[in-house]
Amino acid sequence: MGSILIKNARIIDPSGEFDRKGDIYVGGGVIISIGENLTMEAENVIDATGLIAAPGLVDMHVHLRDPGFTHKDDINSVCDAAAAGGVTSIVAMPNTNPVSDYVATIKSIPSKANEAKVRV
Repeated sequence: MGSILIKNARIIDPSGEFDRKGDIYVGGGVIISIGENLTMEAENVIDATGLIAAPGLVDMHVHLRDPGFTHKDDINSVCDAAAAGGVTSIVAMPNTNPVSDYVATIKSIPSKANEAKVRV
């Protein structure tokens, strides 16, 4: 994975330690540095002026519709929508058919979601 330099973002750290405009340098998929006016060389530079950089969001109330209601949605379409909104992890509601209250049903969901854009 290449290096990325995100410039001029409003960076929000939930601990309250960091909530100001700044830059983020990512190398190998890991945040290497956060600060102001970073000058590292990067394969990709993103101007995030007017945007917010924050840890991924977790949605605790998601209707995956699988099994039983995939004519409404499926795991991948729900995960795509979640990722587009900044969500990185979701928790599935058990309103499926059959109801997701059996070990076999619950174990089938992660295997269906192994290519999803968010963690299920």
